[in-house]
Amino acid sequence: MENYNNGVIEGDIVKFIMDRNEAQSAAFVTPDAQLRRRLYRAQHPTEMLVLKCMDGRLNISLYTETPPGILQPFRNIGGKFDYGWPFFQELIRDGVNFPIAKGREVLVMSSYHFSKGDHHRGCAGFGYDTEAAKSQAFDLQEQFCRATGGADIKGPAAYAIMIGIETDEESLIFHGKSGKELHIAKLDSSTTDVDIRILLDELYPNMSQRMLMDLIPLVEGNIRHVAKVRESGKKPIDFEHREQVIAVGRGFDWLHMPNTALIIGPYSLAWTDNVKVAGSIVESNLNAKRIPKEPGVLLLIAALHRTEEGAFGAALKKEKVRYMLDMSLQALQEGVPDLTPHIHTLAGVVSADTRKLTLLD
Repeated sequence: MENYNNGVIEGDIVKFIMDRNEAQSAAFVTPDAQLRRRLYRAQHPTEMLVLKCMDGRLNISLYTETPPGILQPFRNIGGKFDYGWPFFQELIRDGVNFPIAKGREVLVMSSYHFSKGDHHRGCAGFGYDTEAAKSQAFDLQEQFCRATGGADIKGPAAYAIMIGIETDEESLIFHGKSGKELHIAKLDSSTTDVDIRILLDELYPNMSQRMLMDLIPLVEGNIRHVAKVRESGKKPIDFEHREQVIAVGRGFDWLHMPNTALIIGPYSLAWTDNVKVAGSIVESNLNAKRIPKEPGVLLLIAALHRTEEGAFGAALKKEKVRYMLDMSLQALQEGVPDLTPHIHTLAGVVSADTRKLTLLD
């Protein structure tokens, strides 16, 4: 990729990000891409929401060979969320009610990640403490099941599970409530869909059959993906921080680039503190010369807009973007004042239908 060298953007950072968005959006809206998403949803109707860390390596669609746009991501430092926070409640409520109204069940996957080869390629948001990250993911699963009443009933319409993500081989671990675990890295191409169905049924005995059947393609895709990773012999991605982009808000599916962006969702009262943390990481990258002082640092603010929200919804999203931009700049000025001379800004609304970023007027 032009002007992109081992995770470092060289040259005009604003142009690079806008070109990246344009290219990703163009790929997302091709006739074949749209038809593949429609076909996949028709065959596997369960809506799947994934709560995950800001780490750019965690591309679950890639890991499961699922068409982009099927798995709905929510990203924050350390994968830290709380269903008690009003804005997050609003997003999850809409994320559940919309597919339910269309007759589709909903599965929420809370996640944690780690590296089997190097402790320090794990989750920096939890100080590389995998057990703490795992505990947080489990708590999120429990919160959702309490809210929906799906913890102890057979075949709930909305349900939550916990998954682990091993980033060296890009493999998944499915956790069952009984303490059982399914490590996809231990399976191979001889594993049939019948085998997978039996394994998943043992993990999730109260999951609906429709939901369970729709999990099978993710397992099959991850088996294939892990085999490709092993065959390629590629080394695990170096996780030395080289981030140049601080992204705040939602709608960053197109920004899956390892070690490039720190993504903060406004999912807690302390979200501006997370912006300060991201700023301190980027400042340390500059001071350590892991990234060049030119082209500088980008503060990217975005809100996600869906067509059904209408023009009024789009206008409200613009106001949200303006608010997040002002608060983020204030947080960076307070937390890392020496970084502010190096900051460029981009702010706009991302279309959920096209992934296109439209900048504010």
